[in-house]
Amino acid sequence: MPITMRLLIVLLILKVTSGESREVTGYIGESATLLSGADPNRTLSTINWSIYTNNTYIATLSKGTIQLEWFGRYIGRLSLNNSSGDLTIRNLTSKDAMQYSVDLTDTKRHNSAHKIDLKVKQRLQKPTIDTASLPAAAGSCWWRLNCSSTEKVNNLFWHDETFISETHPKGSSAVLLAFLESTEMQAEFRCTSIRNRENASNVVTLKCDDKPKHRNHYMLLFFVGYLLGVFLTLCLVSIGEKSTTA
Repeated sequence: MPITMRLLIVLLILKVTSGESREVTGYIGESATLLSGADPNRTLSTINWSIYTNNTYIATLSKGTIQLEWFGRYIGRLSLNNSSGDLTIRNLTSKDAMQYSVDLTDTKRHNSAHKIDLKVKQRLQKPTIDTASLPAAAGSCWWRLNCSSTEKVNNLFWHDETFISETHPKGSSAVLLAFLESTEMQAEFRCTSIRNRENASNVVTLKCDDKPKHRNHYMLLFFVGYLLGVFLTLCLVSIGEKSTTA
């Protein structure tokens, strides 16, 4: 094979290798660092981070000066490391999910280029816990706790195994029935949802004094009092009418 052809093949291989993209995952509201892939043994003189196929600059280093105000959406959210060439994007949004390109030149005029695909995800949110009191003997209380998630999760469960628990099909919700035998007793209940390698928990603390039955009791007394008042009023009106007739 001619030397020229061999050289061309080598150059093509090098070009494909330098153009391979790496994937980075970030989360909405958090920060993500895109590694430039620069050789740590070399000193960078020029760094150009860009987006889109027309190479729109978002962060650069040239003649010792860092410029981070190239593109409106990124202004105030970028940090560029002039030694490593790494770019950090803060307060990520879903619009930041795209391919980023970086072109590097060191003081010995060696050039390199890399591409990074940034994926932006939403972290698993805490599950929701709804509570409801159930009838119980005086001085004690029953609580029904329902833990649910609006997201698609692999599992949903209560940590406290001393109470009766039930998990609904497909992990959409988990119900816990808890009995507290004293008004002085206080218990903490924790529910956790799991999605792949993520997990999120929510906690509630309950005691018998927190039961809404007291409010219901007062409402009942008010209602009974109201009915008695109406009844007495009608009786007085009726008596008055009879007296007038007589």
